[in-house]
Amino acid sequence: MQTLLPTLKFNDEHQHFEDTENKSVDELVSSMHIPLSLTFQLTRNCNFECIYCSEPLGIRTRSLEEMKEMVDKLKGMRRIIFSGGEPMVYKHFWEVLEHAQGKFEKIVLSTNASRITTDDANRLKDLVDYVDITVDGPRKQHDMIRGKYSDVIRGIRRVAEANIPLSIICVYLPGNRDAINYICHTGDIFEAVKVKILTPIPKGMSINIFDDFVTGNELVELKRYLQSEKEKNGWKSRITITDWMKVGKGHAILIEPDGRAIASPVWGEQDCIKVFGNLHQSDAETLWKHYDYKDNHLKKYLEHTLILA
Repeated sequence: MQTLLPTLKFNDEHQHFEDTENKSVDELVSSMHIPLSLTFQLTRNCNFECIYCSEPLGIRTRSLEEMKEMVDKLKGMRRIIFSGGEPMVYKHFWEVLEHAQGKFEKIVLSTNASRITTDDANRLKDLVDYVDITVDGPRKQHDMIRGKYSDVIRGIRRVAEANIPLSIICVYLPGNRDAINYICHTGDIFEAVKVKILTPIPKGMSINIFDDFVTGNELVELKRYLQSEKEKNGWKSRITITDWMKVGKGHAILIEPDGRAIASPVWGEQDCIKVFGNLHQSDAETLWKHYDYKDNHLKKYLEHTLILA
């Protein structure tokens, strides 16, 4: 299998791609025929009801064979991220994960972790390279936003005990700086490789909490605060902050459960997304040709546009 962008190396200690030859983004994009990385939704069903969920229900989930066919069309991408909804509620979750083996350099699971048993964690260890798990603060705050705090922390512990690399994710809402401090502590306790701080985008349920979009100076101040706290507390996890205005629109490619391919976030478009094809009906190369945000895609995953604390 020909390696896509052979000069890129995935740095496991930092959980991001880096170019060993310092090529320009234009040079890298010109040699690409499929995406570097994308998120593949197995289902929109979920056992949580997060107040900022950007992925509402209502999209059909295809059969196992159709899911396998779509995964096959993505073969050769450097990374695939399986998500939802909650991917582990998809009835063919394990079959799809096993089918993906050997087709990608990195296989990632994005989950709320509430369904991960000890046996699941031991099984996941052989099937994924790392796991992304969202926590939104200490118990009271997390339960107000997402619920099932104890189940989430228990799942994180099981992932950590199975020695699966993990990242902790938190959605930054106006006024929850103290919660971010707690999230970084949580990441350090479970030896997360990375703590990823995101801001909401006006999509799905997030529209209901989008009164004060966080960007610019507030996130620069958050960076300074977390740098100071990291030094003071000795946190080992890397901390990244995503400012959507800096990242640029459309960097993320999402394959929805029915195969629809969308770019996100795309300001000014309905639901902050842009549909550019359907993987069920075409192949990855065709989708890439119709994708308008190739530069932003590369810059984001090379961490050129992230804030590093």
